[in-house]
Order: sequence, then structure tokens, then C-alpha cells
Amino acid sequence: MCRNRTTGISVLLLLAISVAAGAEDAEPEWTMSPPLFRLAKSDSDAPATLLDPCAVKHGGQWHVFAGGPGGVMYYPLDDFKPDGAVIRGRKTSAAGLGVPQVYYHRASKKWHMVGQQSYKDGDGKMWFTPVLSVNDTVGDPAGWSKPIPMQVALPLEENKRAAGWMDFYVIFESEKVHLFGTSGGRLWRTETKTAGFPQGWSTPVLALKGNIGLASHTYRQDSDKGPRFFATITSSAQDPESKKHKQLQVSYIAEKLDGPWTPEKDKKDIPYVGFGNCIIADPRWNREIIHGEPLRHESDERMRLETEPAMFVFHAKAKLQDSETAATIDCLGILQRRGQ
Repeated sequence: MCRNRTTGISVLLLLAISVAAGAEDAEPEWTMSPPLFRLAKSDSDAPATLLDPCAVKHGGQWHVFAGGPGGVMYYPLDDFKPDGAVIRGRKTSAAGLGVPQVYYHRASKKWHMVGQQSYKDGDGKMWFTPVLSVNDTVGDPAGWSKPIPMQVALPLEENKRAAGWMDFYVIFESEKVHLFGTSGGRLWRTETKTAGFPQGWSTPVLALKGNIGLASHTYRQDSDKGPRFFATITSSAQDPESKKHKQLQVSYIAEKLDGPWTPEKDKKDIPYVGFGNCIIADPRWNREIIHGEPLRHESDERMRLETEPAMFVFHAKAKLQDSETAATIDCLGILQRRGQ
């Protein structure tokens, strides 16, 4: 009896080890490009410091927006090849706006840039508020209007203290517009009527609680099984190679935008995209995916996304050269889904 019991335990241990090894050895889903250092400063060919990118495709080009020194920078790209011609950025006229989301608003026939602006309260404390800038032409960086603040209350924690949310993102669905924002460990949601946008917001409510860092992006996905809603969120976990906590992207799904939201890919070895399921061949990268979004075929306010998007634009830190002493900057990169 003891021998059989020992054998049974040994088999279970071997199975557990096999399952764990299978998770670690899972086939990578993504490949990370070299740093896109050809995206240059506005006044030189030197690589620009860029954060929080978004991109829309229109007129056969990718229109890339990212935070840079003093505002949002704009780059028109035919492709995301890292070894292409140097492109100098142009600063947009959306003064003071950060963390851009850009889409085409069909009803007004204008391009929208949603973002955040900082302000101080009477006690001098810094907060962020969502704002909207509009443009007739997505490729005209000087055409963006002065950002208009969206009048929405700060979300409240369980203890009734105001939460400092940020990184705002909107999605239009039928007669409503939903706005999401993140604070430490929390995803918040508020809504307004489509006809009332960009004002008329409800009191923000807690949409999700967990290992949430920042920067949620929310989409509608249609398939043979019907529609669902899909969100990517920046999270973090310990990287087994560097032994340091690194940021990555996890995903959640819901049948309705008001939830409930459930994890889809939220583990370090099986994230939506991160060091656990991505080939990172270029040693200049620091193995993080700090902020980014999947690239859509469409560009309008419904935020419709393919079930398996082929590319994901992101920002992370990278060395300018493969050297221990080389300077490090925030820059953009592209993730390519393997097999596409």
C-alpha cells in the first residue's frame, strides 16, 4: 500500500511539473521589433523621447500620436519598419493634452483626440481630468482645437476619498458613450448619452479591481459567437530573466460595457502580451511594455477590433546602443503577432 501511494504521489508530482514546464515553454505569440529610433525629434534626426502611443490608419497611412516634450507629437508612417527613413515629429496644437486616443467621429465628421490634462485643487494637489480636442483632418497636426475639459466628478474609493484617476479612454456603443480611467489597482467607468457627449457624465463607478497599473484600452469584438467587449490594461509581474518587476499587458472581457469584467489573459506567463509570451530579440529593450494598443483596421468611435489583431504599438525604455553605459530613452516599438 505504501509503495502504491508513493508511486501515485510521484506520478502527480511529475504531472504538476510537466504542466508548469508547459506553461513556461508555451509558444510565443508575439515578436518585438527593434526600437523605432527613426521617429526623431522635431528639430533634429536624433531619436525622440516618446510615450503613450496611439495610431489610426487613414488614407493608406498610419497616423501615429505619442506624448513628447511639451505635448503630443505626430508622425505619418507608411509602415512600422525600424530601418526606414528618419521622420521628424511635428507637435500638435492640442496644447496641454497627454495620453492621446484618436478616432474618427462619424456623426460630426471630425477627428477626436481624447486625453488628459492636469490641474491643481485649492490645496495644491495635482489631479487629472479627461479632455477632448477635434480636427477636420487627422494628418494636420496644427488643426487640433484647444482641449475642452469633460465635466465629470472624481471617482470615490470605499472610504469616500477621491481617487486620482488618469489615462482616459472612450468607446461609443449605441446611444451611450462610456469613459474608462485607471487609478492604483482600479478601473473606473462613467457614461453619458451619445447626444450629450462630451458632457453629461454619470458618477464614476468601480468597473474592476486587481493588479491594475494604468492605461486601459477598451474595444468591441465581433465574431460568429456574437459581440463581446475586450480591454487591455497595463499590469506588472516579476520577469524571471531580469528578476525585476516589469510592466506588461493583460486582458479582460465582458458581455456588456458595464460589466462584469472577467480575466482573459492576466498571468505573467500567459499575458495578453509581455515578456512571458513575446520574443524580445533586441538586447536594447528593457523587456517591458509600458503603454500601447492593438492596431485596428477601422478608425471610428465604435472602437471595433479584430479578434486577433496582427500588430500592437507600444512604448518602453531602450538603450540607444547595445552597451552597458549607453543612454536609455522612452521610445516606440511594434509587436507583430506570429504567423500573421
